[in-house]
Amino acid sequence: MKPFKFSLQRILDLRAAAERQQASALGDALQHEATQRRTSEARAEQLEQVHEQVEQQTGTHPAAAGLHHAYRLTVDAAEARLEAVEEALREAEGRRAEEDQLFAEARMARRTLEKLRERREADHALETGREEQRDLDELTRRSPKDPDMERTA
Repeated sequence: MKPFKFSLQRILDLRAAAERQQASALGDALQHEATQRRTSEARAEQLEQVHEQVEQQTGTHPAAAGLHHAYRLTVDAAEARLEAVEEALREAEGRRAEEDQLFAEARMARRTLEKLRERREADHALETGREEQRDLDELTRRSPKDPDMERTA
């Protein structure tokens, strides 16, 4: 019998390559998300520091109206920066979730073909075994019943 050859091997190879490519894209998305998360945490910390500084400056004595307005502008700017970074983080999380889903789909597509290949290979091995057994049975059936022949064999 011929050796096993999976007719869909090229497609399986392409799906494996697609899975590797998607894994790389997922890795990039995870890295981008982590960077955005660190940036967001840093901006939140900066905003907290701005609030503390404003509180220290205005908490003990009343500030002039112009100075109070400048403090408020500083806080507003820090809040706007934090909001922009948090929006970028949400987008990065969304992209990561999307890439994760695409990776899961690519993995499932490859695994499906691998399982098909394994089943076909097992069927081929079973059929090869049956064919070999038939050949042996045929040889046994055809061999002469001469006892001397059996001793020399």
